[in-house]
Amino acid sequence: MGKSFFIKALSPKIRFEKIKNLSSLRQLKDEEGFTLVELIVVVMMIGILSSIAIPQFMTAADKAKQKEATGIVAALVKAATAFQTEYGDLPTDLTDIEEYARFQRCNQTGMETEGGKVCKGSDPVEIPPDATDFYSTSGNYFIEIQTADVGGDTVFQVRANPNGGAYAKNGSAVTGCYNPVDATSKVYELTAKAVDRGVLEDWEDAGC
Repeated sequence: MGKSFFIKALSPKIRFEKIKNLSSLRQLKDEEGFTLVELIVVVMMIGILSSIAIPQFMTAADKAKQKEATGIVAALVKAATAFQTEYGDLPTDLTDIEEYARFQRCNQTGMETEGGKVCKGSDPVEIPPDATDFYSTSGNYFIEIQTADVGGDTVFQVRANPNGGAYAKNGSAVTGCYNPVDATSKVYELTAKAVDRGVLEDWEDAGC
């Protein structure tokens, strides 16, 4: 039996199979993992894609926040139009138009500087009587109304400025107005371009 085993061990067929197995193992070992060049290329591609995708995502997120302000401004302009149609005058505060549009506001400590960070998840409250401004329930916008003389006409104006943290600089304002003389109303969204971002300080830049 020992002799038979020795003969089998030296059999050319068995040796050839062993050589094939060793060759396959060596080939598999050589194919494992990535080379340094491949890793560098992958990391560079991830970096390039991130530099493109992240700013686009942030712009889309800021645009979504702006839509909240657009809805509020549009509702205020429509309410001022209805008030003027019924009473023949423009509203001077939010109490005047509460029968046409009612709003709630964020009322958290630090909302002026933190914005959505402190307003998120909090319960909104009613806007005080005779108020002419308020923070949106999300805290992302500060909304103001006024009547002003524009080109000799008394016009109702609304301004919603981005509010809180970095969004006060990166967000875009929304404005609106109603001129009862020629019965025109406008709602205008500032763009996401760098020149249009941030708080709109001057009412004259509101486009109304």
